[in-house]
Amino acid sequence: MSEAQLQRLVDESELRDLIHRYAFGLDTQDWELWRSVFADSVVMDLSDYDPDLKPVPTTAGKLLRGAVVTFAGLDRSQHFIGSHRYSIDGDTATVTAHMRAEHWMTTGKGGDRYTMYGTYENEATRTSDGWKFTRVKLRLLREEGNRFLMAEAGRVGKAKLADG
Repeated sequence: MSEAQLQRLVDESELRDLIHRYAFGLDTQDWELWRSVFADSVVMDLSDYDPDLKPVPTTAGKLLRGAVVTFAGLDRSQHFIGSHRYSIDGDTATVTAHMRAEHWMTTGKGGDRYTMYGTYENEATRTSDGWKFTRVKLRLLREEGNRFLMAEAGRVGKAKLADG
């Protein structure tokens, strides 16, 4: 095996771990783990989910604060990510992977489940601390359940965090 082939395998393994840390960080609310996947500046493109959410650069800290609020309001979540594909060019890479994200919350306002199906097309850069996402793009393929649940989770999470 050549050195280039070996480096490709190492890079793919590290990129797979990067996207899995993204999912596990959210689902376990391990915010240090979740923050570790992002460069200091990142573009989160969820415009397929909500066209009003413009994909603009933001700080990883601001992105983290938003996730903490939303996920504090959920009862649970579970993100499945697989069928990984990698395009690696030196110190930049694109990770494409299918996803299914389950979100549960007892609201009394419709169903207690919201599921998103889609494909992530994420861009990463190799840093001195390993690979980091610089752009996360969700291509939403299908939704099932109560879409209202995510906005309600944000409202409830904000109240929970304010109460301490």
